[in-house]
Amino acid sequence: MNPINRFVQIVLVETSHPGNIGSVARAMKNMGLANLALINPKKFPHQEATALAGNATDVLENAKIFPSIQEAVKNSKVIYATSARDRTIEWPTLTAKDAALEMQELVLNEIQVSILFGREDRGLTNEELQLANKHLIIPAHPEYPVLNIAMSTQVVCYELYQSAQNNSVESWQDFPEYTSEELNNLIEHFNETVEALELVDPKNPKQIMTRMERMFRRLYPDQMEGNFLRGFLKAVNKRIK
Repeated sequence: MNPINRFVQIVLVETSHPGNIGSVARAMKNMGLANLALINPKKFPHQEATALAGNATDVLENAKIFPSIQEAVKNSKVIYATSARDRTIEWPTLTAKDAALEMQELVLNEIQVSILFGREDRGLTNEELQLANKHLIIPAHPEYPVLNIAMSTQVVCYELYQSAQNNSVESWQDFPEYTSEELNNLIEHFNETVEALELVDPKNPKQIMTRMERMFRRLYPDQMEGNFLRGFLKAVNKRIK
């Protein structure tokens, strides 16, 4: 069994239409994926989801429901967020194909990955997009680049399935990477330290703190690196008290 089935989680955020959940489940099973997480779905379980899932009802039955993205991805070490939005501060961005190749390398090293898909009408908020290490886009014709959630998931799952045909990747890491929850705690610790040092006006931080968060998520710190940084920040805070 290819490791994408074990280590890749598809996350749907506040899906409005239950039929879309069923269609996503079907798209996942078509391409060998099974881990579905739902963040506050409007209607689920629902007969429309079951009807559109076809023979992928097992994906629906095993889907996990969470109250927040943070809770759903806390054990993931790398998070991708699907986005078609321009941002004032750009995040590292990959096409679906390139992201799939990168994810294949990660899962071969048993690194848990989550892929976020936003709401049907407005996608993911800026705050939600900032939870990701990288953003994932699906290139489309500029005259009408809009894909619905089932189409988007199908494309991403297809690229993952295709990337699984190339397995010749060796691990170079000697420590496991920080999980999403651990990385969030590190970023929060860093922000508290910056505020304690009065390096940034908390009432008007401008964009520097967002840029620093982007840096941490881009670096993928491992356990040794992250724990050392936490110790360093703890020592700084002790000195300034």
